[in-house]
Amino acid sequence: MPSPRELVAQSRNRDVGYSVVSPISFPPELVQDVYNNVRMTPIYSHFQSSIGTKVLVALSGLGLVGYVVFHMLGNLQVFEGPHALNTYAAFLRDMPILLWTARIGLLSVVVVHVVLTIRLSLRNRQARPTAYATHRYRQASIASRTMAVSGSVVLLFIVFHLLHLTAGVVGPSPADLIDVEGHHDVYRKLLHAFQNPVMVAIYLAGQVGLAFHLSHAVSSIWQTLGLEHATLNRLFKAAGPSVALFVVLGNVAIIVAIFLGIVR
Repeated sequence: MPSPRELVAQSRNRDVGYSVVSPISFPPELVQDVYNNVRMTPIYSHFQSSIGTKVLVALSGLGLVGYVVFHMLGNLQVFEGPHALNTYAAFLRDMPILLWTARIGLLSVVVVHVVLTIRLSLRNRQARPTAYATHRYRQASIASRTMAVSGSVVLLFIVFHLLHLTAGVVGPSPADLIDVEGHHDVYRKLLHAFQNPVMVAIYLAGQVGLAFHLSHAVSSIWQTLGLEHATLNRLFKAAGPSVALFVVLGNVAIIVAIFLGIVR
């Protein structure tokens, strides 16, 4: 027999149009079986392996390469004057859903790339014999030997760049700089940043790390994805330094032009 208090509660629930429903719970054995079945799928097994992890690192890296190229080309509009750059920035800000989707997606790709790279590095250290590692180290290029260092530099630079020119934590905030058309004055923000020798030094150091990282990363992506071919090896190996030079020269041109007063 239900108690009087329970009868009152049931009556109230009927009055407002809902009933008390017990939460759904799944047996632990069922949850474990589902998890085990997922782990046994070929796709899951593949991407949990070292080869699958390398493929994910390569694909996420390829996406990031595309972004840095696009980002650099957009910023080159600083040479066309404040109207061109600020209009471009306003165009992006006027699509908040697309902009934030891209930002969240980009952040997710960065996290995946960093986490999987660290996991892959730890696996390699545990599995690779010391003599083999030493032999490969001597044959490797400077860019490949310094991937961990250059990657760390790039990651720290990304964080600083976001705090500086996106969030406005370092230097003037976006709300402090508005142009005559009411747009965020990205042009004047860049002028303010790169007329400061300290900021110039920080950004140039970031570009050095980016150059080394891109040089080896782009060259090795194709081999990781199984696209390496004897007749195309030279082209693939040249792609890394070429992309790195293209991106870094574009970024450095902006920094130096502002610092020297060519862009004002």
